[in-house]
Amino acid sequence: MPISNGVRKLAQLFLRDYSIYHIYGRECVGERGATDIGLRFEAVEEKVIMESEDEMIVEQAWYCGNYAKAYACMSDSRIVGLCFFWYGKRYSTRNFWPLKEDEAKLVQLIVLPSMRGKGIATRLVEFATYDMAQLGFRYVYARIWWSNWPSLQAFERAGWRYITTVIDLFLPYRKKPLRLKLTKKSSDIVRCKSR
Repeated sequence: MPISNGVRKLAQLFLRDYSIYHIYGRECVGERGATDIGLRFEAVEEKVIMESEDEMIVEQAWYCGNYAKAYACMSDSRIVGLCFFWYGKRYSTRNFWPLKEDEAKLVQLIVLPSMRGKGIATRLVEFATYDMAQLGFRYVYARIWWSNWPSLQAFERAGWRYITTVIDLFLPYRKKPLRLKLTKKSSDIVRCKSR
């Protein structure tokens, strides 16, 4: 039996489940990202998403609503990428990471499989971050699954920085998960404690 299978089986004896997410953030300043890839970036409404011919895009429409902002990457009139920010009352339903009044969290980022590997996610995040600044937001965050390398790279290329890693361990004898925060820099530890 490989070591990883043995460790997994041992962990299952003590844990019901687990999650490991990296938290990234960025101050809402700077310039609109370059759009030299021949695509258009814009804020969109739920109706535009619902009219898409791509089922994967239509399935994302539920992220729209009050206290939410949606951004799309368009190839002609086709949506090929989407990202969504939640803030205020809408984000309080998740509340994974504490937000101040002038902060928002990017809760979903998706690019159609046929369009991946072209830098769309990075440009979309850059554009959306710039627009959120124009709307008065000071800081934005994202929670990214620890092994989602394409997303981690897209956020880093878009100028976002690593803040912490949050590990939730769901133990059999606890109602709430045991939460651990791991940081790389002492300045990040101070930021997390002050939130």
